[in-house]
Amino acid sequence: MTASPLQRAICRVASGLPLAELEDHPDVLRAMGDVRHLRGIVPAELLLLCAIRSGKSLFASALAVYASQTCDVSGLRKGEVPRFSIVSTRKDLADVVLDDHLVGTLQSRPALRSLLLEEPRADTVLLRHPTGRPVEIKVVAGARAGATLVARWSAGVVFDEASRMVGASEGVVNLDDARKAIAGRMLPGAQIVNAGSPWAPAGPVYEMTSEFWLKPSKRLVVIRAPGPAMNPVWWTPGRCQELQETDPDAYRTDVLAEFADPETSLLAADEVAAVTRAAPLVYPYVPGQYYRAEMDPATRGNAWALVVLTTRRDAVQPGREVAVVCLARQWIGSSSKPLSPRAVLQEIAGILQGYGLKHAGTDQWSADANRDIARDYGLELYDEAATHADNVKAFMDLRTMVADRLVEFPPDPVFRSDMLSIRKRVTQAGLAIDLPRTSDGRHADYAAALARGLQHYVPAPAVAAPAAPPRDSIDRFKSREEREFAEGEARARSSGREAPRQASWLTRKRRVA
Repeated sequence: MTASPLQRAICRVASGLPLAELEDHPDVLRAMGDVRHLRGIVPAELLLLCAIRSGKSLFASALAVYASQTCDVSGLRKGEVPRFSIVSTRKDLADVVLDDHLVGTLQSRPALRSLLLEEPRADTVLLRHPTGRPVEIKVVAGARAGATLVARWSAGVVFDEASRMVGASEGVVNLDDARKAIAGRMLPGAQIVNAGSPWAPAGPVYEMTSEFWLKPSKRLVVIRAPGPAMNPVWWTPGRCQELQETDPDAYRTDVLAEFADPETSLLAADEVAAVTRAAPLVYPYVPGQYYRAEMDPATRGNAWALVVLTTRRDAVQPGREVAVVCLARQWIGSSSKPLSPRAVLQEIAGILQGYGLKHAGTDQWSADANRDIARDYGLELYDEAATHADNVKAFMDLRTMVADRLVEFPPDPVFRSDMLSIRKRVTQAGLAIDLPRTSDGRHADYAAALARGLQHYVPAPAVAAPAAPPRDSIDRFKSREEREFAEGEARARSSGREAPRQASWLTRKRRVA
């Protein structure tokens, strides 16, 4: 693929070459500003904020080879081997630059292969400088105070995914200390390159961008490169529009190369209103319909929340299914008058019996104690361990289902308030979900129960509803999804610990589509 005008301009700026016909190109001016005063000057540092799929890793590998051939080694003593370092938030990410781009290109191009002094090792490539001296290109792990960067004279360094690296005040392994550590070890003309896609509006990369973007100097050039200007073959207008409509946050960071909003509501008020039914507040049990219950227990301050879910087939569009919140109920205690788990679980068991359910999902708060109590009332509880990534996925699935109108909420003002209070926060490590505590001590408790519940698909009846609920025999479930659901229920009843493992509601929907 032919390099775009902006890609060529970045290479010329990095190597101190004049931009020539690219000086007035609109993509170049928008990305880095006027750099004509830098003709013949190699900037000490580059900050390259790029859309994804725009050649960042390829640029880093090309820069490593270029530096190995142009670095000034005249001041080195005999036996000293300069190093070009590739550093990332995780070593396996930096390995992508070395293995997927650098090594493959060196070995496939005869002119470049002749530069190899030995076969590449797992994390190291040794190239011949024009003087005959070896220059090492090495993947190094981040370390406290940049310790891994001070062992050798440096021919340059690439901090891959620098936008996700924290500052000195946020961690002992950080971008600030690494840049300071290597500054005194740089050979004349060597360069620091920070590369990555924008992420959280915090940290060293965000601060550099805020202060120096469109203000290029010999000290630092900040380049913000959107996808269509870097890779128009991939980032077509159609693909950009599709991502903007399906995931505006990803479009902002991955295409426009802009930083994400620090904190936003997960669900918009008009979206929540669009999926809230006018009535009734509670749907009663319907024979032949399948149900699932999920609760979020608490005894002091937070609400003990319960939701009951089912799936409804659309009468107008038979292939369309909607997850329905049939019932949302809460119990609220306080520090002075905490809830009695026995009393609440007895009441929940009675409610669920009305839906033909003898089990419910729960989070891991006091799960063992609650399970023992619930069995006294014929109710089996199962808990399911969830990582931070699992929790984020559950809430992002909820967001997608609301946006696509694949879920129906009850007309409950507390339920609505919980949905609108969910916050999506961007951190250096990735997305985080916040459930703010309200003045009444609640913690968006319906939201937590609903998000977990939607991670398990509840099948809609494949045939007309029978006269009695078919939960007494797995053989009566006709479809594969219904059998999986019933088998999962049986596992839950027998173990009390293992949750059903059928696909999430949204995953199932996508599989069918």
